[in-house]
Amino acid sequence: MKTTATAQPVRATVRPLNPRSADTKFMGDEPTWRVQPIYDRISQLTKAFSWYNYFYGKKDARDMVVSYLETHGRKNDVRLLRGVPDSALRLTTGWMCRMSQVGLDLTEAEQIQLDNMLADTLGTTQQAEVEKTDTAPARQTIQDRLREKLTECAGELEGLFDDFVVSGAKMSADIKPITIIRGKNVAPQMVNEIATDWKRKLVEFETVIGGKDAQLAEGYSNFTKIQMRGIVKFCEAVINDCGAYVQIKKVDRKPRKAKAISPEKRAAKFKFQAEIVDLKIKGLAPANLVDKSEAWLYDSKKRKLIHVVADSHVGTFTVKSNSIIGFSTAESVQKTVRKPADIVRAMQAAGKPAARKIYKDLTTTETQFNGRGTENLVILKAW
Repeated sequence: MKTTATAQPVRATVRPLNPRSADTKFMGDEPTWRVQPIYDRISQLTKAFSWYNYFYGKKDARDMVVSYLETHGRKNDVRLLRGVPDSALRLTTGWMCRMSQVGLDLTEAEQIQLDNMLADTLGTTQQAEVEKTDTAPARQTIQDRLREKLTECAGELEGLFDDFVVSGAKMSADIKPITIIRGKNVAPQMVNEIATDWKRKLVEFETVIGGKDAQLAEGYSNFTKIQMRGIVKFCEAVINDCGAYVQIKKVDRKPRKAKAISPEKRAAKFKFQAEIVDLKIKGLAPANLVDKSEAWLYDSKKRKLIHVVADSHVGTFTVKSNSIIGFSTAESVQKTVRKPADIVRAMQAAGKPAARKIYKDLTTTETQFNGRGTENLVILKAW
């Protein structure tokens, strides 16, 4: 039995929640909706979602959905819910079920949204049961398992984004997409699919902020400019963490060493330029790039000054064959130098703060560094 979009929530005796936290002094108690929100409805609902997000998690959301289904006499759906994995259960669904039970009169649109979310959640188990009954079990290949992990990871990132938007779209250091990616142990060669999807979303959100598409602007008119900027930062965090994850996996793939390998041997195949004769400048050996956190390089052919920064999740970068690995794909950048003699000499004499200022003062366009060594690459500094 399924509730219709126009059905009013069934009022029943619902146990009160008792958050085990002294933070209720600052966050307040659970919203009870004695007065229905009308003029400030979005603001009030967002505040309520933030309250539930602060105190409760997946297990609590599942209990709330169960209580809602039982109240509406949907015993079969309660049984189906037991087979739904946590990754397929959205927190928002639990919060809306709870709010409906403790006094919130859902609008027709909100009731339809809740019914659709419940249908999507329960459909996960229903589809699995149909496939199990109607088809013979197929043997799962390695590619199937890798694809399954990718799908689960993408779903959890979407759930994290939903929770982020519901809680006010305020970006903070606690939001770490890479934790989900690493937890699912996604194959590095597949992570780019996630990054590509979020790059598409990023373009759409940046278009909204730029006001270049009237239809898109109207579609996202329920968000403030500050919230849209927060959404853009979330997308950038996912994209950057996808790149960081690939770098982490490259470092993790290093074979276990029976004995310590010297920096000189590890960097033996790295291509570089030892000296710029016309500028009378000598560079460092590639061994100086092993297990470092920051370095300055110069491409004498393209006149590019390159800043290499270690990925924050790895801590240091190193050299493998003719590549630097473990560097931040977002922070490792390069700029064209118009006066090589002055800039390169100044970089060789500068410390960390001075080197960064010299680079910042360059007015040319900044591009990303690919980490590859060349016969024209001079290593100026490394720490």
